[in-house]
Amino acid sequence: MTNQQAVLDLLDIVEYRGCADPQQFFALMRRTFDIAHLLYLEAEPTAEGLKVCRLHHTFGAYAEELYLSRGLHRIDPILRLALGGVRPVEWATARRRFPECEPLYEAAEDIGLSTEGVALPLPSPAGRMALLAISANMSPPEWAEYRRCHLRDFQLAANLFHASMLEQAMADAIDDRDTRLTSRETEVLTWSAAGKSYWEIATILGISERTVRFFMSNARRKLNVVSNTQAVAQAVRHALIPTI
Repeated sequence: MTNQQAVLDLLDIVEYRGCADPQQFFALMRRTFDIAHLLYLEAEPTAEGLKVCRLHHTFGAYAEELYLSRGLHRIDPILRLALGGVRPVEWATARRRFPECEPLYEAAEDIGLSTEGVALPLPSPAGRMALLAISANMSPPEWAEYRRCHLRDFQLAANLFHASMLEQAMADAIDDRDTRLTSRETEVLTWSAAGKSYWEIATILGISERTVRFFMSNARRKLNVVSNTQAVAQAVRHALIPTI
């Protein structure tokens, strides 16, 4: 089995240092565990199917081209089960459950890819779905034992990595928005960060309490948040206001 200290080191890196780089995360996972390949997918269901928002993997360009050119994504039971559920999906179980999907597994075997693995559904914002798929070059009995020992480690690492990806996406979205606060919006947020009420801010700035509310509402809109606390936190995080 994998050295437990190595597992703890990986989890510390992903949780406390953050890891929003898929290739870095994949390298850490492969170095720590006996993993052949990984795939991270975030998608948005639409009337036409799935709109891929993020896709990163280690399977290589040829495997991706084969998967798409043969339309294997249309019969992939892993997508059907993992993106529509909350439990880990064992690849072998999906293979037995959906015999019509056999061409997918045969194509993988033809190019030397393992068909032993697991897909982990990941909690996502409303309207999105995500998963981390893990494959290992092991025999079915070996994989069953390895999975039993490390599934919780896989799930925790996947959740922490996914959280880093979501946080990075949120930060990027803020950077892409018009976050140029006016001088009054900056003043109102600064005093709010200092714990002042609307009435106190109005008195300090010599304006009406209604005007303070107006500036705060504009700041929340620009920062894409719903509360004053969130607005202050985002403004501080992105150095949009001075700290007192």
